[in-house]
Amino acid sequence: MKSKRLVMVFGLVAALALGLALAVPAKTTKPENCLDKKQCAEQLRFGKQAFERGDYGTAKGYFKQAVVADPTSPAAWAFYDLSIMYDVAMQVQKAGQVKVSGAPVPGVAPQTAPSAASTTAAPPPPAPAAAPPGIPVIKADEGC
Repeated sequence: MKSKRLVMVFGLVAALALGLALAVPAKTTKPENCLDKKQCAEQLRFGKQAFERGDYGTAKGYFKQAVVADPTSPAAWAFYDLSIMYDVAMQVQKAGQVKVSGAPVPGVAPQTAPSAASTTAAPPPPAPAAAPPGIPVIKADEGC
C-alpha cells in the first residue's frame, strides 16, 4: 500500500517536472496601436473647450483624435458620442428638421425579396428621395 502511494507521488512529481521543463515562455509583444495617454488628455482638453463654446463639430474632431490616441479611454468615448449627438441636435435646431439618409420612410412598407416561384422580374427599387432644399442630410458617422 505504501509502495503504491510512493509510486503515485513520484509519478505526479515527475509529470509536474516534465510539464515545467516543456512549458513555453509566453511571448510579450508590443500592441500595434500604442496608447498615448498624454495625447488623449490633450485632445480631451481641446475638445472640452470647443464643446463649452458650443462648437460641437470641432469638439467631435478633437474627441475622435482622443479616441484614436487611447481607444481604452471611457471618457474619450463618452465625450465623442456626446459631441455627435449635440452636433446633430444643432443641425436640427438650425434647420428645423433633418432627413436621415437611408432611413425608412414612414407609412411605406419595407420591400421584401421576390420569391423563387415568381417568373416576372421585380421592378428596381426606387431611388432614394433627395432632401428638400434647406434640410440638411446627416452623413454616416464612424462613431459608435
